[in-house]
Amino acid sequence: MASSLRTKFRQALQIALAKHFKAAGLDIEFQGGVIEGPQERDIGCVWFDSKRPQGRDGNNEEAFFGVRVFRQWKQDQGAESPRVEVEEELERTFEMLEDGLRAVIKRIDLENASGIALGSDWESYFTVTEVAIDHVEQRVQATLTVWARNRTARGG
Repeated sequence: MASSLRTKFRQALQIALAKHFKAAGLDIEFQGGVIEGPQERDIGCVWFDSKRPQGRDGNNEEAFFGVRVFRQWKQDQGAESPRVEVEEELERTFEMLEDGLRAVIKRIDLENASGIALGSDWESYFTVTEVAIDHVEQRVQATLTVWARNRTARGG
């Protein structure tokens, strides 16, 4: 069975981000689906969240995806050094995720980085709508909007 458009986009982003992080010196496996809670190792995840019709005719859609990068959870024993270390790791991870998303923001760049052909139903770019640090969970999260042909448009 062929992968759906959303699955192919998610998989392409997982591969491209894993390659980017590895080239930047941080070997992170990116999995499909939402991962929650503190993690015992550096790991990332990418997931499809929802979609909504775009424009008056609804022929296109905005599809929403999430990305999380967890750093290995470190217990703060109240000393200043571990807290500073965690913050520096999170800030570095924030910038690495920004750079990784910027590098593949155009469809052709994402296809080249991942080796996955997304096809003509996807627009030529996506937008990063937010990148934020979650200090408690020791992770960085991004939200993305991707434009595609609306499969449930009134006109077919």
